[in-house]
Amino acid sequence: MSVLLFSAGEAAAHLAQWRALAETALEPNPFFGPDFLLPYLAHMKIGEVALLAVRDEADGAFLALVPFHRRRAGLAVPVTSACAGDYGPLGTPLLAPAAGPAALALLLDAAARAFGASTLLFPWLRTDGPVSGVFDALARESGWHVARTAPGMRAGHAAGPAGEEQFRLIGTRRRKELGRQLRRLQEAHPPGRFESLSTAQEVEAAFERFLALEASGWKGRRGTALACRPERAAFARAFVSAMAARGQIRIDTLEADGAPAAMLVTVRDRDRVFAWKIAHDERLARFSPGAQLARRTMRCTLDEAGVSDTDSLAIPDHPMIAPLWRGTVPYATLVVSKGPVGALRGALARLDIAADSHLRRLARAALARLRRIRASGRD
Repeated sequence: MSVLLFSAGEAAAHLAQWRALAETALEPNPFFGPDFLLPYLAHMKIGEVALLAVRDEADGAFLALVPFHRRRAGLAVPVTSACAGDYGPLGTPLLAPAAGPAALALLLDAAARAFGASTLLFPWLRTDGPVSGVFDALARESGWHVARTAPGMRAGHAAGPAGEEQFRLIGTRRRKELGRQLRRLQEAHPPGRFESLSTAQEVEAAFERFLALEASGWKGRRGTALACRPERAAFARAFVSAMAARGQIRIDTLEADGAPAAMLVTVRDRDRVFAWKIAHDERLARFSPGAQLARRTMRCTLDEAGVSDTDSLAIPDHPMIAPLWRGTVPYATLVVSKGPVGALRGALARLDIAADSHLRRLARAALARLRRIRASGRD
């Protein structure tokens, strides 16, 4: 095995091996694949990112790949981290099924040398999958110490009988209320119908409608909608177009008065589905269009062949999605360190992450309280 370090600008020479690894990796992570990462790095200007890969000397196939960049662990401590962010909150490395802890150790040792870092971060890494197990084996077999911090649970759902059971777990009162709201929407703003689009041409046209819908709401007013910044829109269009060409994007829509009342963009990577972006028409909020669509999307995904589970990518205890998608997706930030200096920096990083997580929870709670106060004032 050997190690290869390259930039996004040099990726064309390694695209076939990178794509082959992404399509067969031990766990799916579309946000570390080239269709997401190359447009993201080209347009979003998040700083210098280097891709580190381990390859098989015999045939040149990639056995492991992680994009790394420098960032703060939380509020203060600088670290080298896997490049996972708000638009792709999943830091699971791409590992070939046969790679094992030896390939991962080689990648981490190379990262430590290349970035002068004895502490590495893997944010939002799923802790219920085989890659998490490879990190545990790495800790047993090498000098790397692996610690999990800032654990969380975000909403998701299973497939098959378990998924069907989760679909029925919604409370009777809530289910009846959604049915009543949908009937009222259909009466007041016909047709009130659902539509799922998945061909490349359909998806690209629908995504333009999604960009406009998202920008019309609170994200547009706050300036965080994709369409608010040209670089964001360019990245998102390129990503969605590339994935749609491979049949990996579905856009579900609830339509009212000939316009979208709610839209949800999902990404499928082999047997796993990710709910990437959702938006709704705030003028129709009394009909709960986002919740209507989230439940309909769950039903559509349960009816799809070959799906194992769905990840909402939402914050923990999201007020809309968590009551509807009753499965859970566990994750944590892995702090991986080596040697006495690494152990010290790793401990500081964990404290930094914990402080940052606490402040974020307080901010979310304050924002939720403010929204409840505003909502009660309108009643």
